[in-house]
Amino acid sequence: MRKTRRLWTSLTVAGAILPVTSSLTIPAAAADDGHSATVHAGEGPSALSVAQGGEGGEGGEGGEGGASALGGEAAFDASKATTDPVVYLTGLEVIRAHYLAGLAAYAAGNAQSGAEMFAHARSEIYVDLEPALTNLGVNEFDDLMQSTGDLANSNAPPAKVDAAAKAVFAALDGAAAKAPGSPTPKDITAVFADLMDRAALQYARAKRRPDEPDAYLDGYGLFQAAKIKSAIVLPSLDASNPDAASAARAALAALAAAYPSIAKPAAGAPEPGPSLVATSKFRLALSSR
Repeated sequence: MRKTRRLWTSLTVAGAILPVTSSLTIPAAAADDGHSATVHAGEGPSALSVAQGGEGGEGGEGGEGGASALGGEAAFDASKATTDPVVYLTGLEVIRAHYLAGLAAYAAGNAQSGAEMFAHARSEIYVDLEPALTNLGVNEFDDLMQSTGDLANSNAPPAKVDAAAKAVFAALDGAAAKAPGSPTPKDITAVFADLMDRAALQYARAKRRPDEPDAYLDGYGLFQAAKIKSAIVLPSLDASNPDAASAARAALAALAAAYPSIAKPAAGAPEPGPSLVATSKFRLALSSR
């Protein structure tokens, strides 16, 4: 029986982590020249398809409820998490991304945004990942996530929130060690690429919809998670696929320009095109081997 307490139910639950398609269509609103363009990613481990005008459902708003199937926030396809290491590890990393974003917001004095990031990680991802954790023999860490959210909601000192988040990070690392199917370097690279895709898409969404409260902060966390993962992926790619390693570094640089801080994009901030194109080029480089 699932033990997770479903709290924060008033928060929006966004779309699912989905298997991705073999092309990336950059919406006109994001492309540098104002025209949509499609970049094909061959047989890469996973690629994102952005419909012209948005990244999820009709009108780019993900259908009813405003869910974004291809953005950073995600519910979870539990049926695949138990057997597919990329899906499973991506779920864990999206939780990590929300926590990284939440900590950054909390440290900057925005307790509400920080608490919401912690809540999203739990309500949108963990509750659906929990059956896979149980099946794989991972100790549940719902209580650790609950504690972090409670501390943030009570405006606890940042040091206490940070310590609680570190306990969640340790639990995520422990869960990753029990991923199904003995993940290969290619699997880890696929997770890394997915994080960068999601970060680029969230930036495009944040630029297109500046009044949406969470898109930019979600993307910031995804970028931070990708940077952490790059320490593992880049050395491997340097040896196995130097072109992909170079493309990955270019994508990271483009995302760094998009996400210099947790502050939302202001006038003069980079357009989404460079980061969308750079992450697509990374996919193409991966598919060439």
